[in-house]
Amino acid sequence: MLEKSLGSNADSLAYDLEDSVAYAQKPRARSQVAAFLNGDRVAKGERAVRINAVGTGFEQDDLEAVTKNLKLACRHISAIMLPKTESADHVDWVVSMIKKHAEPHRQKGADPMRIVALIENSTAMMNLKEIAQSGKGHLDALVFAAEDYCADLGITRSTSRRELLYPRSAILTTARAFGLQALDLVCVNYKEPVVLREECHDGHTLGYDGKQAIHPSQVDIIQRAFSPSEKAVHRAARVIYAYSISEKEGKGAFALDGAMIDAPVLKQAERVIAKARAGGLMIPDVSDTI
Repeated sequence: MLEKSLGSNADSLAYDLEDSVAYAQKPRARSQVAAFLNGDRVAKGERAVRINAVGTGFEQDDLEAVTKNLKLACRHISAIMLPKTESADHVDWVVSMIKKHAEPHRQKGADPMRIVALIENSTAMMNLKEIAQSGKGHLDALVFAAEDYCADLGITRSTSRRELLYPRSAILTTARAFGLQALDLVCVNYKEPVVLREECHDGHTLGYDGKQAIHPSQVDIIQRAFSPSEKAVHRAARVIYAYSISEKEGKGAFALDGAMIDAPVLKQAERVIAKARAGGLMIPDVSDTI
């Protein structure tokens, strides 16, 4: 599986030391992942390591293996995924380990070690604001771990996902408020692309930045769903250009293609263009279309 990751087109790859690894195999898995991420070959996407949760007794060895003296241990790691994040203390502990073991340029500045917090239970939901405010300079994203959340609350999953609207909305809103990315739940039906497309559309509509995948076959569908379409990019570029003209003319809200354009619409357009640029999409010249 480690070798297969080298050919993945995923934007971010998570090398798991937690749920997918049996207790007896954790030391071996830890050594293998650390060695792999210190090798000469590297996957093109972001490379994250999902450590074991705080309190399991494995978390310190995991973090030391992937952060201690990065020149020798794990030089290609981009982020730490922190499962079962329940409080700001959990995030701050990871930051303290980064500051203790990682090289100076990974502790702060332009290339800090990022932290991705997984929200998996009711305690985490009650502490969302405090979690999102922690880990300054390191905390990068909140991820909704729906299966664990449902198990914790006794929720029965349905195809409508109506029972998950509150936690998904709360996580997204909190992430936005504190400048973090928000990643939506896993689609466990990895052999059913229709279900995955429905979930992707749902998450994209809610405002999520992306979605977790558990199988390589899901990656392309997810990327297509969360990348702005050519039509959306063209529309956003026209809104931004037209707004700049309107400002120069001292106007406020104005009409474009029969729709009112004001500051909130501009903000949405700017978000679309930012996503397009991040995905390497071409931004059209629309100066002759207004």
